[in-house]
Amino acid sequence: MKYFGVLSIFLFFLAGSFANAQISLEQFQQISAAFHTEFGSELAAQNARLTINRPPSPQMPNFWWELKDRHASYSSYVESDGAREHLLFLFGGYARIQGMTPDGVAMTLCHELGHGLGGAPFKDKGEELLVSAEGQSDYFAARHCIKRIFKHIPEFQPVQAPSAYTESLCRSHFTTQDELYLCVRGFQALEVERLFFRTQDGIEEETHY
Repeated sequence: MKYFGVLSIFLFFLAGSFANAQISLEQFQQISAAFHTEFGSELAAQNARLTINRPPSPQMPNFWWELKDRHASYSSYVESDGAREHLLFLFGGYARIQGMTPDGVAMTLCHELGHGLGGAPFKDKGEELLVSAEGQSDYFAARHCIKRIFKHIPEFQPVQAPSAYTESLCRSHFTTQDELYLCVRGFQALEVERLFFRTQDGIEEETHY
């Protein structure tokens, strides 16, 4: 797996179909571990840390997973020791959307991490800790992050293009099997993101940003 091409925001709205799959807590923990494995050392070198679904107390380790809300978000602050903390949250209701897949959750977490690592353009340049804009987070997720996470998580379902159009796009840009695999698997994950927006009845801006 060598390269995953630049896929812009319009990919979220391409047509396709998925089996009615949902993911388990164990799969979510496996995906979270993949993020720590892939980005932990890199962030440590920048005096930063990554935490996914930090529980409100040690007595409630799966608090966020047990919530029914369909929500994913990013926040950041500087700890007392000077380290920047990148916090990703993905509630259990999001993972249990009918049709959700592990790759779809991984892409969502990549998007949220992109708010912290994606770079310019930023949402509000007046903030002390700059947060990448939505489109830049999408770019970071599709261009940089997801191919790195795919190295650490298995194929939880057969990898196939969501549509003939997406397959033709991949074949028009890539030739090696590794490149085609990443392109198709990436499109498949993006299709689940599109599925999420279709379930929101107009409230997606409140539940995913």
